[in-house]
Order: sequence, then C-alpha cells, then structure tokens
Amino acid sequence: MPHDRDIPSLRALPLAGALLGLSLVLFLPAPARAQVAALVNGDPITNVDISQRIKMLQTFSHKSPSRKEALEELIDEKIKLHTAKRLNIDLSDKDVDAGISNMTGGRNVSGFEESIKKQGIDPGRFRARMRAELAWRKVLEQTSPGTFQIRDADLVAILNAHGESAETRAIQYTLQPIIFVVGRKAPDSARAARLKEAEAFRSRVQGCDEAVAQARTIRETVVKDQMKKFSLDLSLQYRKLLESIPDGKMTPTEVTSAGMETIVICSRKEVVADISSRREFRQELLKKRLEEYGKEYIAKLRSQAVIEYR
Repeated sequence: MPHDRDIPSLRALPLAGALLGLSLVLFLPAPARAQVAALVNGDPITNVDISQRIKMLQTFSHKSPSRKEALEELIDEKIKLHTAKRLNIDLSDKDVDAGISNMTGGRNVSGFEESIKKQGIDPGRFRARMRAELAWRKVLEQTSPGTFQIRDADLVAILNAHGESAETRAIQYTLQPIIFVVGRKAPDSARAARLKEAEAFRSRVQGCDEAVAQARTIRETVVKDQMKKFSLDLSLQYRKLLESIPDGKMTPTEVTSAGMETIVICSRKEVVADISSRREFRQELLKKRLEEYGKEYIAKLRSQAVIEYR
C-alpha cells in the first residue's frame, strides 16, 4: 500500500513546480501557449501530444480513445515520470531500447521506429511513453516490494480458481546445446558455409552421446553444459517444437551472436512439477497485483499533484 513516506515533500514540490512551469509558459509566444492543453506540476502537455497519443492507442491498442481519455493518460504519464525522478529512478536510452525490443518480439529498434514514423507516429513521443511505463514499474517495485512476492499459497489459490491441481505433471527435458562458432566479422559466405555444416551435422546425429563425441572433433565447435528444462517453463511455441522432436535428434539450427546453435534432445521424462514453476499463473497473479496497486497509487499521486486544464 502507498505510504506518505514514499512521496517525499509532495505538498511542496508540485506547487513549486507548478509556479515555475506557469512562469515558463507565460514567457512562451502566444501561438505556443495556445498549444498547451494542460499543466502537470508545471510540466506542459500540448495538443500535439494528445493527437499523437490518440494515434498510438489506435495503432497499438486498437482503441479509439476520446481526446479526454488520451489527455488523462498523458497526465498519469507525467506524474509517473515525476515520481520516478523524486525516487532517483533513471532509465538510460539502452533501457528504453530493450523495452521496445521486448515489446516487439526482438525486432530491430531503429527499423521499428522508422516504420511507426511512416504511420505518422513521432518516435520520440513513443520512446517517452515506453520510458514512463518502465520507470513506473520500478516505482512500484521500490514503493511496494511485497507486491512482487508471490507465495506458493497464492499460486495454489489461483490454480484452484482455474480448476487445476497444485500437483501438476510436466515433462523434464535434458538438452545439449552445441554451437558452430562464427566470428562476428565473418563474411556472409563463411556464415552460409557454417550453417550448411551445422545442418549436415544435424542430419546424421542419432543420439546425445554421439552428438557430443562428433562435435568435439569439429573445428571451432563448442559443446556447452547440459541443461534441464521443464515444459511448464517454456513458451508454448518452444514446447510444441520439443514435443515434435524425438529423443536423440536436434532442434533446427538457430543463428545467434556466437554462431550457429542447435540443441540435442537427450531425454525426457514426466515429473511432478513444483507449483512455483507455474510461470503463466505467476505472471497472471503479478499482473493483477500490479494493476490494482498501480491504480491505487496513481490515484493518490494525482490527488497531491497540481493539474491545470487549459
């Protein structure tokens, strides 16, 4: 739950900021002042900001928000950033890049920003929105760490709500990664040759021990440590991939920063999974808690902020 001690000098800072912001707005040319739709602790939100936010929501959330809804979201965003600043939470451009990459499923950030620019969305404003959301998560972590602590009892309750037993069965895979190393500055021809070599290796391997023995005879090939993975911890797509590959065979070759990587399915067995491994339910519960706490906390922060509509 949010506490007053989490919000240092809230009554003094917004007022000081509002007075400073008002003085700055008064010195703006008349056309610029006319573009200001609201002030949040003295920080302006413009009509362009609102039109851009409407376009973002239409594009990424498939919603058709009203001007007021877009403005209220922008006000919340300003408050989130102000709160993060007071708590000395600072995000680098690399953090924002990582957030965008995660949101787009690993897509190249520059390419993504170029594509949204063609749709009429300002990449700078999109990055500001991402920065606010990432900072807000850190604010919630810092002000209410207990919200992020999921107990086994919590998972049992949500499993029961879904009609599942806490004693869930899963498949434990023993996997053997093998990497055909390729230098980062290697030409495309060398990469293509290495990929062909990895694919030929995959086609002839009939078992885990055989794969390891053969790989150790091939130049610039790394045999990594075996690893065990539970099916419940894997994405649905990867889980289906492993289910389709018999023991002793290998996954399709994947191009990584280190080279060409493929994984041998050494063995699999059915086990009783620890409820703490139920990642999908853990994430569901965490998302629900964050939404509830975040909604309560932003309401409190709004009540203590100086918001002026124009």
